[in-house]
Amino acid sequence: MSEPQIRPIRETELDELIDLLCLVHNPEGAERYRGYVEGDPTWHPEQTLVVSCEGRLVSALRIWDRQIHLGSTPVRIGGIGGVTTHPEYRRRGLASQLMTCAEEVMRSGGYELGLLFTEIPARFYRRLGWHCVPMAGFRATWDEATDDDGCSVATNAAPHAALAVESFDESRDLEEVAALYQRCNDGQSGTMLRPRPYWDYTPSRVRDVLPTVVVRSDHLRGYLNWNERSDGIRIADVASRDRASTEALVHHLLAECDRVGVTRVYGEIPQTHPFVDTLLSAADADLELAGDASMMGLPLDLAGLVEKVAPAAASSVQKIPADLLLRLLFGESSMRDLRPVLESRGIGAEDQQQWEDLFPRREPLFWAPDHF
Repeated sequence: MSEPQIRPIRETELDELIDLLCLVHNPEGAERYRGYVEGDPTWHPEQTLVVSCEGRLVSALRIWDRQIHLGSTPVRIGGIGGVTTHPEYRRRGLASQLMTCAEEVMRSGGYELGLLFTEIPARFYRRLGWHCVPMAGFRATWDEATDDDGCSVATNAAPHAALAVESFDESRDLEEVAALYQRCNDGQSGTMLRPRPYWDYTPSRVRDVLPTVVVRSDHLRGYLNWNERSDGIRIADVASRDRASTEALVHHLLAECDRVGVTRVYGEIPQTHPFVDTLLSAADADLELAGDASMMGLPLDLAGLVEKVAPAAASSVQKIPADLLLRLLFGESSMRDLRPVLESRGIGAEDQQQWEDLFPRREPLFWAPDHF
């Protein structure tokens, strides 16, 4: 048996890679997987690492070259996706070897942070040095109650009369949507930077980056992106300029929930988000705090990352373990939140107030269409 070889994919092997992905993940996914390469101008062969064994591709992964806000600072990330091993070649450590190789590629390529969203137990990636970054979420549920006239409570309150909620029209709305996304997410920790071409990439379209509806007056005031699922409606992305626009989007969504008989809305959004607050009030809904523990990070140059994101802290946080420091840099936890954890690990702070000023809580977001 020949020794496995780890290397970048050759462009002549694209069909074989797609066959492997279809075999492992989705037999009907050939067009999607081809679009991830041919429809993404940021892709190059060095971003797709493969394991070749006995003359065939048996394992692969993809590095997505993107930028996100860490705190309010843009940083370059390598998003790990499509980790795949042929069923006949599992339990040989091939995926672990690929991940190690990917780390080397990202370090040498100038990436500042590795990110992934795991669909398997996180311990596999923890053994390789990755750390969980918990993300907040919410679930809102309500009864199918009606008023004295038999009308659903979801349709009782009308939005602002001057605001129209309409289906998204790409030719009319996309430029304004892209600008509004940037306005609302610039400096929001965890959010992806979406340059205008990003909205046209095939991977973005496949992941439903385009809104479901928009709210307009004389110009675009907001948009809402959702998916109907078996367990309710999942909010994928939302942005609005003001309270009236948020209310219009919420009432439109509730009318849609009433139409399809849904009484549950959820998403990976902090419950403090204005959209969630408005939804809870309008639907008289019960709030359940939720979360998503699938995001994991790997600082590729931790000292450089701290120097870039929180330069005033560079000389004072050397003793903080990487897993906790990553949560501080994202803003998922403040220094006050993590102080008991640090103390339990025998780590003290000489100037705790300074650390709390440097690392406030920010409630990071990573919108669903940007997942890789």
